[in-house]
Amino acid sequence: MAFPPKSQREQAMLLVSIVAFALAGLYWNYVYTPKGEEIAVLAQRVDTLESRNQRARTELAKGNVEELKADAERSARDLEVMRQLVPTGNEVPALLEQVSTAARRAGLDIATVEPEPVVEGDQFDTYRYKLAVNGGYHAVAQFLTNVGSLTRIIAPVNLTLVTATNPNVLSKRRPDDTAALDTKFEIQTYVARTSAADKGGKS
Repeated sequence: MAFPPKSQREQAMLLVSIVAFALAGLYWNYVYTPKGEEIAVLAQRVDTLESRNQRARTELAKGNVEELKADAERSARDLEVMRQLVPTGNEVPALLEQVSTAARRAGLDIATVEPEPVVEGDQFDTYRYKLAVNGGYHAVAQFLTNVGSLTRIIAPVNLTLVTATNPNVLSKRRPDDTAALDTKFEIQTYVARTSAADKGGKS
């Protein structure tokens, strides 16, 4: 066909060819290419899902799923224990009540409780209190044992023992008939830092 076409038939054939190329271009740009990309993405997702399912079936066949569940349960129990030992809240009233109960179990009364400044740390804050109790040696030893047995991590430190001079203390009869002592010491406990505490908002 000569160019430019002169006959009506040649012009019609040229027009058909142009339209065909145009339609092919439109199909490629607006239909085939986007759909091809979408299909490729879907195929990749299907492959990923099939791969994950295959891994899950493999782990299930090995029994590892149950093992993983058991590990998760053990971790949850360990976390609960840690929350009891090192809580995320200061709970001072509960702490002092536990210490007071430990003293009463040993037949002692707490004479004084004096809080000290909090020592801040990266992971934990240390809370310390000065305490004083009066009583016999064995009762004091039992009291310190009771404190060490509490669920919270509470450590008695800086212990001093001197002979009691208070007449009210000396007048009390002790079951073990030992000399009365003025016992002064500190207890310290640890509170896990939280995001709120890190920002200055301790509970």
